[in-house]
Amino acid sequence: MTCADFDERAAILEYDGGLSRADAEAQALREFLDLKLAAGYPGIIPGELIKADQWRRHPDIAPVAADLGLANVHGPAWGFGHVAADGETYRPALDGETAHAAFVVPAVEDGGVVDLVACTVSPRRMRSRLGVAAVVGLEEIERARETEAPLLVFDDTLRWLRGNTLGAVVVDWDRAAGDIEGVKVIMCSASLATRLRDATRRCWPRPTIAFAPEKMRHAA
Repeated sequence: MTCADFDERAAILEYDGGLSRADAEAQALREFLDLKLAAGYPGIIPGELIKADQWRRHPDIAPVAADLGLANVHGPAWGFGHVAADGETYRPALDGETAHAAFVVPAVEDGGVVDLVACTVSPRRMRSRLGVAAVVGLEEIERARETEAPLLVFDDTLRWLRGNTLGAVVVDWDRAAGDIEGVKVIMCSASLATRLRDATRRCWPRPTIAFAPEKMRHAA
């Protein structure tokens, strides 16, 4: 099941099955995991994503998500987790281990989830699960490249979720340039502009870095 298949299945469950959007996404994610397990899929990503998604729907967590401006996010499955650093990547924390609360989001490529990215709540630090993802939002980057539309780059995945995932986030600054190359205009916060200029200095064409309009900065 690709990302497009997931969205289509969730829509069917919502509109034809009479489920709420949250319940429809949860059911679609369960079906996705069942398909992977039935096919003997050996990866760790689907199980950890569904667990993170379940955590964000927990009655004790829902008010926290609302306070953070995440009550009505339009985008792929995401959630919460307790994570521990594992070098440059992260892993789910063990019981009793010192851990950080984090937002967990999928990194999607060619319609499939290839990695997860955790952004700790405090301090705000992003790490990927497998070390695969240099950015989150590859589909948005490709859309900006093909249409020559500006690409909105958020400071972190929390702001990306608040912006309904309509943009991208840099996770690994050493590798991100290759994914961004070909985008003509990047819109970002003032705090991110210098770092983006440095990261894209060898891209061709070198993108114009502009500040996001006020309504976008509010989301970001």
